[in-house]
Amino acid sequence: MKIRITLFSFIIIILLFTKLSNAQENSEYIEVSDNLYLITNISGGNVAFLVTRKGIVVVDAGSTPSNGQKICSIITSVSNKPIKFLILTHFHGDHINGIAGFPQDVIIIAHKDLAKNNEIYNKKNIDNYISNILPGHLVNLKLQMGEIKDKNSKEYLALKKDFDNNYEYLEDIKNIKFRNPDITFEDYYRFKIADERIMLEYTGPGHSSDNVVVKFSNHNVIHTGDLVFKGMVPYLIIDHGVDVHNWIKTLDDLFKENILTVIPGHGEIGGKIILKEQSDYFKSLSKKIEILKNSGLSLVEIKEKIDINDFDMKGNENQFPINIEVIYTQLVGKGAEWWEF
Repeated sequence: MKIRITLFSFIIIILLFTKLSNAQENSEYIEVSDNLYLITNISGGNVAFLVTRKGIVVVDAGSTPSNGQKICSIITSVSNKPIKFLILTHFHGDHINGIAGFPQDVIIIAHKDLAKNNEIYNKKNIDNYISNILPGHLVNLKLQMGEIKDKNSKEYLALKKDFDNNYEYLEDIKNIKFRNPDITFEDYYRFKIADERIMLEYTGPGHSSDNVVVKFSNHNVIHTGDLVFKGMVPYLIIDHGVDVHNWIKTLDDLFKENILTVIPGHGEIGGKIILKEQSDYFKSLSKKIEILKNSGLSLVEIKEKIDINDFDMKGNENQFPINIEVIYTQLVGKGAEWWEF
């Protein structure tokens, strides 16, 4: 089982760290609260930014250098204040690979393990994607194009568009440059800029071993990073420190706090009810897995038995069997009492 999960993990790593460029980079921004904005970043995780009289604080950097540049362009269209701080919610590439698009003097804040995790999990995979995977894919596309005589056919034009998009994407990710955070912390980090108070909290492993929640205290707004995938199946990667039980506890604890608005890592902004919805998904799925396991079913049989249509999820459906496998593995490893809440 461990080998299979590792293979799944490698595939997911590629998906997380390398957003295929044939998906358009459309981004919009909305004002969540006074001077606090959300960029709905289709090419990466949701980005928040807070404008203060002393500068701008940004949460997450986007998926590629050009995506990071686009984020900065949107921000500067709203305010001419300098971008002073960049907070990283966790190490996954769709949240940090855009760092090179930000000003060089921006102060980066993250959990103490983020740089280590990036070195272990991101760098080699990105290098392999640049050196082997994408060039091989481009060669294959070129061969397919060469076999088509009619260069005006829909098939040829579709392949050419795919080739051009992937070539552009390859050139983009060659510019990825990770910067070690300037400020790191273990449990909490609080800072004040102008009249704004911001708190970063590490609540233990959940989506990853370094995921942090960003609280905009003056606004009763939080950015959860990928602790919340609003309305879609979340990514679970055991190798990255996922802990579903602590993830649930974190969401339940946050739900008890005086929070007005939640900015999820992916999906639409919402009230704090979306914290409960994410928690309820895990609890419901975990209970189904536990009941079926106790009835003697194997993991393969459990995957066949549980229907994704029982859950109100649209997006990342291919991750649902992996969700089941990860929860099953943690349930077996830690015992049924692990799930008592």
